[in-house]
Amino acid sequence: MRRVPRYFALLAAGALSCGQIEQPEPESEPLVVAIIGPDTIDVRAYDEMATKLLSSTHQGQDPASLDTRRQLLEAMFGRRLLAMEGQRRQLAALPRIEAALKRLEGELVWRALYDEVAASAGLDTAGIGVFIDEAGFSEEVLLQHIMLATEADAWGVIRALDAGVPMDVLAVERSTHHETGGLGGYFSYMPVAQVLAEVKEQILSLTPGQTYPAPLTSRYGIHVFRLLDRRPANVEKRWDIVLKEFRVHERWRFYGAFADSLTEANGLSCVSLSPDPGPTDPLCTWTGGQLLPADADLEEINAEDEPQKALRTRAREQLVVEEAIRRGMSDHPDVHEEIDARRDELMIAVLRREVVGAIELTDAEKRAYYEEHQELYGP
Repeated sequence: MRRVPRYFALLAAGALSCGQIEQPEPESEPLVVAIIGPDTIDVRAYDEMATKLLSSTHQGQDPASLDTRRQLLEAMFGRRLLAMEGQRRQLAALPRIEAALKRLEGELVWRALYDEVAASAGLDTAGIGVFIDEAGFSEEVLLQHIMLATEADAWGVIRALDAGVPMDVLAVERSTHHETGGLGGYFSYMPVAQVLAEVKEQILSLTPGQTYPAPLTSRYGIHVFRLLDRRPANVEKRWDIVLKEFRVHERWRFYGAFADSLTEANGLSCVSLSPDPGPTDPLCTWTGGQLLPADADLEEINAEDEPQKALRTRAREQLVVEEAIRRGMSDHPDVHEEIDARRDELMIAVLRREVVGAIELTDAEKRAYYEEHQELYGP
């Protein structure tokens, strides 16, 4: 007979306060709240999980309530027991869970190495003047636009404009952009740097007063744009934004130089993309490593404007991840903690799907539930 893990609450529920617990001194051992089999829940873990539960499954409950605290602790017991059952069944060995954890590890160690390299950017602002001009902070534009659901709707607006209907009237009547539609489609002056990248080139090709002659598509929808004015910007008014963007730019520049030097040192090369590469045929190779079709999202890569460039970028990312692992970044406690938490989530999700999938209801049971809860389904 399989032994069921026992759990014990070591502190009264009234001692738990969801962020209000008096923390022990940093050098002392964390105060244990509960023991579940071989595992423990300490005060910090309780606080973190309680915060998550109060923003999801226990949202709206009073965190100071004794009953709420008991419910939170019971939920944590249930979660930990499910995770332990997942471990007993070795669910972490499922291919989809292994793949998900491998992706997560890659993301975590990549971020750790990026942060280490990008820190070299420091606080030097020597190149900020060039950045201001190249990024588009030295000039600003005043735009008017109408956002629409379909390209056909956008062409309808363009025809109406050609017929002499004022753009502000059309914006109020037809724009789906809540922030500007009711204001006639007007934006405030904005730096060229803040114009959406996917429509910037077309907008800057206009002269003031001119409407772009065709619909423009952005990540937000379909637009009709008019350039109203273009003038030098007062950079000092937006200095905080400029400085923040410059810091981000410099961090990416330092990281890019590092990644490029890594690819050169390791001789990264990629083959020309073919419509149907073999599963074991490397797409890219480098010293001691390779990128196989299973490790690259070929559908996404082929959807890029420059698929070959996108493939090389993907291989470069994989090379950086391998370098991060070589440097021991996968052994960092924070990385282990995030991976362990994600493993538990995935195993619990599998168990819950199994339980739900095993439940079968008869038509009579469904009808009875409906009759008892008609208020949930409307008239």
